[in-house]
Amino acid sequence: MTEARIHDRGYLAYDGPRHGPGRAMVVLSYHTAQRVLGLKRSNWQKVMPAIALLVAFVPAIVFIGLAALLPASSDFDLGDPAGYYVPISFVLFLFTSFVTPEALCTDRRSGMLGLYLASPLNRDTYLASKFVAVIAVLGVMTIGPTLLMLIAFTLDGSGPDGAIDWLIEFGRVLASGLAMAAFWGSLALAISSLSPRRTLASVAIFVSLLVSAAVGDGLAQGAELGDSFALLNMIALPIETVYRVYGEVNPDGPPIRNVETLPILLTFLGLIVVFGWFARWRYQRIEVTG
Repeated sequence: MTEARIHDRGYLAYDGPRHGPGRAMVVLSYHTAQRVLGLKRSNWQKVMPAIALLVAFVPAIVFIGLAALLPASSDFDLGDPAGYYVPISFVLFLFTSFVTPEALCTDRRSGMLGLYLASPLNRDTYLASKFVAVIAVLGVMTIGPTLLMLIAFTLDGSGPDGAIDWLIEFGRVLASGLAMAAFWGSLALAISSLSPRRTLASVAIFVSLLVSAAVGDGLAQGAELGDSFALLNMIALPIETVYRVYGEVNPDGPPIRNVETLPILLTFLGLIVVFGWFARWRYQRIEVTG
């Protein structure tokens, strides 16, 4: 028989680099963004994010191509950044519903949440890291295409006149894109905090958005109770908010286009705060296992 030996080696002190909560938040945000995009995962899990990113940029590429081909005197408005969000709103809707729940649900279902909270992260910094990751991914689709158009039109000579006008337009691109990403991201995290099952969270987001659109427009237009009820439409609200950032009104939009700008902006910002507060409230009460 082989003689067994027990070696008392004691505990070895860790003498490597020690990083605080800030580094942990950056690492968690980075890996969350990778997971949401399907990186380092199976090919099937890369399909939806890849399609969403492709579709988000296709209209911008088409607009830039038309701007280069059509004469400058054409009446066709190729440089309408606010209107850009209308054709891509559907892909943002699907991406928020079926991809972003991956940021939260998987950690709770697999027990990884307990391991993260055993690190320098607490519940607030954990949730903030997830929020930043989701906004970063959505921001690629909400900021990237319009910023690409702004640069292309500027190089083509059909962009804003002067440095001041260009900076104003650039600020609008960033503000509207970040606002859209923050709205969709906070909504996704709030609903995803209700269940550790990604499928249930996806269905809940999808149904909630459709119901809000039906109820809001139904009360405003069908029941004729007033245009203010159109603020309940959480699909039209972020699009109309972007139009107001550009000082415009969506000419082909639902009844929300008849609402004044201040109620729209207050409702939009208020919902982001409410969604964020609800997600934090939920995570302060979730029992951690694993």
